[in-house]
Amino acid sequence: MAIHGKKHNMTITVTKINYSDIDQTIFDECFTKSLPYLDATKLNIVWEEFDLTVSSSTADKLAKMKTRYQARDGNDDQAIFKIDIDGRIVAYGCGRREHQGDRMFQHELDFFREDASGSQGWCYSSEYNQKMDAFYKSISDNCATHSVWIVEGSSMEKSYNDAVSVGRISYTNPETIDNHHGHKLKKLVITYNL
Repeated sequence: MAIHGKKHNMTITVTKINYSDIDQTIFDECFTKSLPYLDATKLNIVWEEFDLTVSSSTADKLAKMKTRYQARDGNDDQAIFKIDIDGRIVAYGCGRREHQGDRMFQHELDFFREDASGSQGWCYSSEYNQKMDAFYKSISDNCATHSVWIVEGSSMEKSYNDAVSVGRISYTNPETIDNHHGHKLKKLVITYNL
């Protein structure tokens, strides 16, 4: 795999799992490492959706995230997944299929940590895009797109825009919510350019 122009030999695997398959120690680490990103000056998560605020305790936030993951367990239209690189778990994510339209997969949450070399550059690799594209298609009747809701002006929005500018993805913005707990949300419908 090439990350920022350097070749790395590693294998990324994305696997649908049950909540009971989650290594709670690794989940906690992924969440803790993701929290500064989530709580950035322009938030990447709307804590009010979980009856929390940005000033809520880390323990309360972690407990609510575990509750959300548990709610995504055991239903064909919902999924919990793990991403590993050469056997090292680097992320846990969850989401669900949309109820309308072509029932694409809506990516709701994910929490990352570094690979064995100490890098998170793997999430910018073409192999990551290929594996995520195949995973989303495998759980959504081969739907070519998936969706995500982002806070306008957040670093998550910037990351998606950066991915567009280098040709890794394209997206449309078919829906916007102007005031969702004081935040403007945008729905992005994403296609990987493989």
